[in-house]
Amino acid sequence: MNPKSAIAKGKILEEYVASQIREKEIDHRAYRSHGSGNTNTEKGDIWTSMMILGQNAGIECKNHATLHIPEWWKQTKKLQSLGREPILAFKQYGEPMGETKVVIYLDTLLELIKNQNEK
Repeated sequence: MNPKSAIAKGKILEEYVASQIREKEIDHRAYRSHGSGNTNTEKGDIWTSMMILGQNAGIECKNHATLHIPEWWKQTKKLQSLGREPILAFKQYGEPMGETKVVIYLDTLLELIKNQNEK
């Protein structure tokens, strides 16, 4: 696959994730980050004001034929140094967008469930 089509695959998933955040009415202004995390000013693939447990969400998106979750998670974890809650959104190329999955810390998941149950 040439680099342009690899970039296009990533953009498609990034646009989908940002649109889901908007459609679920979590953040009406969420969008795919300019440069998709390749700049010195903005890290992560999605710009959003969405908060998770008091921290801004840092979202990395991966749309690949072969899964490399440990490698991708290592990249995603770097968002913590920016004060963000790391979230890895991924899907295998060829799967429907609705089958996008996420990786978060177990403690984050349990705290989210705990907070929901307390409401």
